[in-house]
Amino acid sequence: MPDFETVLKLLVLVGGFALIFVATGFALKGLRKRPAIEPDAADRLHELEGRLAELEARVDVTERVLADVRGRAQIPKQ
Repeated sequence: MPDFETVLKLLVLVGGFALIFVATGFALKGLRKRPAIEPDAADRLHELEGRLAELEARVDVTERVLADVRGRAQIPKQ
């Protein structure tokens, strides 16, 4: 007859595998419920990329204008 320690190790091992099995089942069930991607997500992404490009251009122009104004606003050396 196996000793108590060996039986306890086997119970912990079997319980661990059962827990992993159940957790994997719940995870797979959750993945099946969610749609992979929204139907209009690609269109929205393209629109947002366009808006981002426009904002980047505006920031670039603003930075150049600000640098020009700062350059002219410096006190001339005497």
